[in-house]
Amino acid sequence: MGLSKKSCQDYNMSLQKERKKVLVLVDWFKPGYKAGGPIRSCTNFAYALKNDFDIRVLTTDTDHGEQEPYQNITSNKWLTNLGPDIQVYYARKATLSLDQIKREMISAHADYVYLNHLFSPKFVVYPLWLKFTRQLKSKVVLCPRGALYESALAVKPIKKKPFIKLFRWLKIHKMITFHATNEREKQAILDYFPGSQVIIADNLPESDQPVFVSCKKDPDILKCIFIARIVPIKNLLFLLQVLQQVKKQITVSVAGPIEDADYWAACEKIIQDLPSNIQVKYLGAISNDKVKSIISTHHLFILPTQGENFGHSIFESLLTGRPVLISDQTPWLQLASKKAGWDVPLKDQGKFAQIIDEMASWEQSRFDEWALGAWQYAQVFIENPALKKQYLNLFS
Repeated sequence: MGLSKKSCQDYNMSLQKERKKVLVLVDWFKPGYKAGGPIRSCTNFAYALKNDFDIRVLTTDTDHGEQEPYQNITSNKWLTNLGPDIQVYYARKATLSLDQIKREMISAHADYVYLNHLFSPKFVVYPLWLKFTRQLKSKVVLCPRGALYESALAVKPIKKKPFIKLFRWLKIHKMITFHATNEREKQAILDYFPGSQVIIADNLPESDQPVFVSCKKDPDILKCIFIARIVPIKNLLFLLQVLQQVKKQITVSVAGPIEDADYWAACEKIIQDLPSNIQVKYLGAISNDKVKSIISTHHLFILPTQGENFGHSIFESLLTGRPVLISDQTPWLQLASKKAGWDVPLKDQGKFAQIIDEMASWEQSRFDEWALGAWQYAQVFIENPALKKQYLNLFS
């Protein structure tokens, strides 16, 4: 005998009560995309765990670097526009106050408050202060998302280092749980905050993998793509210097928001002086929903980054079935053994150029072999059942 409609509703309500409530705080969230990785990480988290937790997200209504709010988004109200199982509060950025953040955090009655990054004044520092002063009763999980790597701390260190010292002096790290996305990040956390509780859970990736489709590959021609924010840590200037050494016919598409105008000006100067066999075109910033389709029209994804906590655009290239050429400063290592790409030390600039020239010479069959290798590498990663279990452990 089936359950009545009322019985089903009662059962669903009981499940809702049993599920732990997780309030995610992040400066930017979907439909934003210009802040890069943190948006993707938090969006993937919400979608992957919406059936396991009662997910709520407190964020702002304006994308990174923008002045105008998102279109068709109602501010200062809890919405379910991303689906019935994910509630999002887009606070009006222009008028956002600490009192408003406190009010929404406290009224959510969350079992866990999940903080992302480390140096956000309103979405990390202030919630930590509420926890320190015992105004916030929820358990706090903090994911630095690579903010404690030396390459990240080298940017604006005068502001960051005093905050870390104060954080440690007040012993706030003893009141929270840290979420590290890999062993390297766990060690970075413990280096700055000894004795902290640190739980490792890999970044949850984009799991919507398209079917494998190759693209035309003629010998001695290579179409490359670089997708990242235009800032020094992403190392576009390094890539352009590598291209000065490349002999084959290469086109490079550059996509990402320009956050450092002076750095981009230095890049443009090199672009103008590149040899005739190298063509570079700037595509501007691209939304997350277009990334895979744009990657699929290229042969090789290149990102000689100085440091990535995950590298969502790297993974999306693998997910799409395109090999990657990256530095060894990411979690994606020993790629060549899987015929998925290459991870090369930044001190070996010539190796980058050598790989580009070698791949340019490939014929279709060789390219197809490595393209499929990249696709299969990503498939194995997203089908790993341990990924979700790590998060169930983190919030238990």
